[in-house]
Amino acid sequence: RLESLICRVGEKSTTSLESNLEGLAGVLEADLPNYKSKILRILCTVARLLPEKLTIYTTLVGLLNARNYNFGGEFVEAMIRQLKECLKVNMYNEAEYLVRFLSDLVNCHVIAAPSMVAMFEKFVSVTQEEDIPQVRCDWYVFAFLSSLPWVGKELYEKKDAEIDCLLSHTESYLKRRQKIHVP
Repeated sequence: RLESLICRVGEKSTTSLESNLEGLAGVLEADLPNYKSKILRILCTVARLLPEKLTIYTTLVGLLNARNYNFGGEFVEAMIRQLKECLKVNMYNEAEYLVRFLSDLVNCHVIAAPSMVAMFEKFVSVTQEEDIPQVRCDWYVFAFLSSLPWVGKELYEKKDAEIDCLLSHTESYLKRRQKIHVP
């Protein structure tokens, strides 16, 4: 029942998406004491497998976080574990979706802007590592850059110097990387 409710939110309905999300958040909040791990698992799965509904699910997580502050922290921890697992088993597209999802959680006040900047700094710092494949650097830079449409404005408003520094490091990397695919 929970899986069906979560997966189907945002599909055609006679009521507004906003009221559907509020209603679903109420149902999930009531079920948290008994089904927290299942709810976390389902939400992490849809974040990875349904990227087209990213903003719907980040809004839902934001609503749940507003009602139950501990839930937001536990959800972010579960998402980070899933991100690490995706990277470990070479599921890079899914990992990219998770990074975007985490980015949008800044807009929903689940993740603080400084925390997101810190994660992006770790991503971009990969370009400074010695003797690693270029494709590794490329993926981390791509994950950072492809998340900016979701969170760039918010981060720039709150942490402009840090974002400028990240973009400068990224530009520097892009200039020095091998471009063997171009004549």
